[in-house]
Amino acid sequence: MSLKLFRKKAYVGVDLGTQSIKVCQIEPSGNRWAVTKHGEAKTPADSIKDGVVVDTMAVADALKHALKQAKISGTSAIIGVAGGSVIVRNVRIPRMPEATLRKSIRFEAGRYVPSSVEDSFIEFEILGDAPENQMDVLIVAAPREIVKSRVDACAKAGLEVEVVDIEAFAMYRALIETEFDSELAEQTIALVDIGATTTNVSVISKGVFAMTRSIPQAGNTLTSALQSYFKLDYEDAEKGKAQLDLTALLNTDGPVENPPLRVLQPHIDDLFREIRRSLNYYQSQQTDQGEAKPVTKIIVSGGGARMPGLAQYMSHKLDVAVTSAGVYDCSRFVESEHDQDDHGFELAVASGLALRSMSKVA
Repeated sequence: MSLKLFRKKAYVGVDLGTQSIKVCQIEPSGNRWAVTKHGEAKTPADSIKDGVVVDTMAVADALKHALKQAKISGTSAIIGVAGGSVIVRNVRIPRMPEATLRKSIRFEAGRYVPSSVEDSFIEFEILGDAPENQMDVLIVAAPREIVKSRVDACAKAGLEVEVVDIEAFAMYRALIETEFDSELAEQTIALVDIGATTTNVSVISKGVFAMTRSIPQAGNTLTSALQSYFKLDYEDAEKGKAQLDLTALLNTDGPVENPPLRVLQPHIDDLFREIRRSLNYYQSQQTDQGEAKPVTKIIVSGGGARMPGLAQYMSHKLDVAVTSAGVYDCSRFVESEHDQDDHGFELAVASGLALRSMSKVA
């Protein structure tokens, strides 16, 4: 007798990156989570630009390959969006009922969304009351072009998108929210996702997103610098980058006698300066509201977090505690045998998206 009719729907988290496409499925394992299946495929060159899928069929084919590699047969997907045109803002507005705000949300969002509000998907969450008959509201806006292009690519790969999430929300869910008794959930932290083409910085205070910013410098910036200086192809530059240890830059005895590190140092320092600017902007906003909530810790993830010594060097430059973390650094996740000794930096977003399908994080 078959009970397939009553089987719970299997969701797949889909992370469509400019460098690679990651997919994964998660299942409960006692009071923990297990990444039961995951796969990855190289994103076709120039097929995703500024978050928009510009070559639908190429991305769909790569996504099919990732699904096949992971032996995933589920057809319900949860995808994420990110980038400079995706807005996440914590704003303070006059107090009003939720139904009233829903009717006027486009007007309210128009003050913060740089692109046309009519060409964006807008959502919000009322966070609570504020002084002087006001309330704090989290507004999220994503260009329709980004969302629709990603949904279309998934459809051509045989997936039906049921939820579109923000990638930073997914990463926070996987690394912080699911953790057993996480102290970080009660602190003000910065989540730094170093991808291939962009670095996304989010500040979260007691579980509430206060700010997100996208920086157009990331892993490929460093790879390109090595390629150009040493006349290498992309693969050799990537391999060389992976072998460098940034802790050597902490040497106070003088300049580092390591030509590749000397080439990369100005680019790394420039990225860290942009991260500092993001944190300073957040702090200035807090000062305006008379609420001092300084960032006490930075969590770095994404492919760029693989660089040895990155957390230590960032901590030295920014004077803040920094930790590199992947999905398997969260005690709530069970590490499979073939993922032994892997932090799961690249799976942070995909696993967080897959977790979105769970009605409740126990």
